[in-house]
Formats: sequence, C-alpha cells, structure tokens
Amino acid sequence: MKKILALFTVLLFLLLVYLSWNWYKETVLCCDDQKVISRGVLSYDCNTDIPITTEGWPQKKEEILASIAEGRRLLVVAPYFDGETKELALARAGKVKELFLDKLKAEQIEIGTYAAGNCQESQSDVFHKSLFKWVIRNENVVEQHDRVLIYFEYNKTKEIDSENLTNYLSKLADDLKLSGKSINIVGHTDKDGDTQYNYNLGLERAEQIKKYLVVKGLEPGKITTDSKGETQPIADGSTEEGKQLNRRAEIEFN
Repeated sequence: MKKILALFTVLLFLLLVYLSWNWYKETVLCCDDQKVISRGVLSYDCNTDIPITTEGWPQKKEEILASIAEGRRLLVVAPYFDGETKELALARAGKVKELFLDKLKAEQIEIGTYAAGNCQESQSDVFHKSLFKWVIRNENVVEQHDRVLIYFEYNKTKEIDSENLTNYLSKLADDLKLSGKSINIVGHTDKDGDTQYNYNLGLERAEQIKKYLVVKGLEPGKITTDSKGETQPIADGSTEEGKQLNRRAEIEFN
C-alpha cells in the first residue's frame, strides 16, 4: 500500500511539473506577437484605421473638449507608422473625428497626419501618438500641429498691423518667454518675379515677424530666420488661390 501511495505521489508531482512548465512556456517564454498588448485609452491595430478605445477614453475626451476656445478648431492628427501610408493615417483621423461629432460640428474639426515611428512600441501611449490641439484658423494665421503659417498679400511684407496677426504674435511672444523655446521663421513667396527678388522678399517677411516678436520682449537669440523664396510651394502656383497660399512665412518650433 505504501509503495502505491509513493508511486501516486511521484506521478502527481511529475504531472504538476509538466503543467507548470507548459504554463511557463505559454505565458513567459512565448513569442512577442502573443504577449498581452498594453494599450492607451485610444489606439489602433497596426495597418488598420479603426480606433480602439478603452473605458478611460470618455474622461480624456472631456478633458480635450474642456480646452475649447472661441474662434479655434480642434485639430486631430493621426499617426502613420513605419510601413504605413499617409492615406491610412487620414482614414484614422477621419474616424477619430467621428468620435467628437456628438459634441462638435464637423466644421469645428480639422484633421491631419504625421510620421510616428514604430507602431507596436507606442501602443501603450495614451493616444497611440494621436495628437489633439485647439488651433487658430483665419485668413492670416493657420496653426498646424508642428508649425504656424502666416499669410501675406501680393508683394507685401508689412502685415503685422492686422488684428489677427497682432493678437496671435503677442500671445506667441508671451508663451515663448515662459517656455524658453526657440523658433525658426522661414519666408516663402509665389513664383511671380525673379528668383533672387523672391528670396529677398521671403527673408523680409521672416525678418518682419522676428522684429515684431523682439519688440514684444522675445530675445533675438531665440529666433532664426531663413527664406526659401519660390522654391517650396504648397499649392498650385498657376491660380490666384494657390499663389495666395504660397505667399507665407512658416514658424517652426525647436
């Protein structure tokens, strides 16, 4: 009887060892693609455009909406990761936009995209690299997630007396003084005129903005200026609308 009991104990021990080893292989040693994915409140499966939300999303959504300001629009910028396309990111941004349509009108929301590196490595980020920003959009100032576009009339550089620009640049100067950040201002033109003239005109536009910011108390050393002249259009230069969009200065944040 004792021999049978001992044999049973050994077999039970071996069974427990076998089961423990299988559990260890499946949960600890298993390949990366079978590990549990830690997600933020908003995320995506790689190479898909459907936003996945968790129970924490409603609170984060309300925090985003709480920052609304008069005259501003919500900019939703979705990522495209390594091996993905901008078109996929635009589809993501469009679907995230739909998550806000119970609180905002469609015209209050703009969408955009940007390159964001590795998809799986950033899934635990709170919004999986999606960006939300309340931005100014008017005839003189267009904020994007990483830069600001300042628009100029034909052959003009002195536009700093418009209310849109003075309000924006005054606040920008205050924000930069608090943050200590530096900026680069790049002037652009349409293709009317010769290349050297347009280069000089673009530089004058950048310098005019720098001058205004310095008057508002920003250190000159925090501002660099450059000109691309007519060489980097963002719209069709054969139309008046396109020319207007190309006559701009871009403020880039460092």
